[in-house]
Amino acid sequence: MNKLKECNAGDQFSIKYLEGTEERKRHLQNLGFIPASIINVINKNDDNMIVQVFDSRIAINSEVSDHVYGTILKKDKDSPKRLSLFKRRWNRWIF
Repeated sequence: MNKLKECNAGDQFSIKYLEGTEERKRHLQNLGFIPASIINVINKNDDNMIVQVFDSRIAINSEVSDHVYGTILKKDKDSPKRLSLFKRRWNRWIF
């Protein structure tokens, strides 16, 4: 059993259960974090991540992703290369 927090960009994650108070669980379910649904991790930076739940993209922090448990379905082996390429291009645009 893994936490959503352990995923990297490009991974697919299947939710098994949610942890926390009833209010937190209800909030996550309203956002689309429902057990048996599949989440795609779009991007991950430090403690924040952008995930795709159904047809919506949601930005969450590590506090929220720490309460979502499930299994990693598909690991993207090229994600570190892709992120480093993005960071190189981003630095070139800013500086």
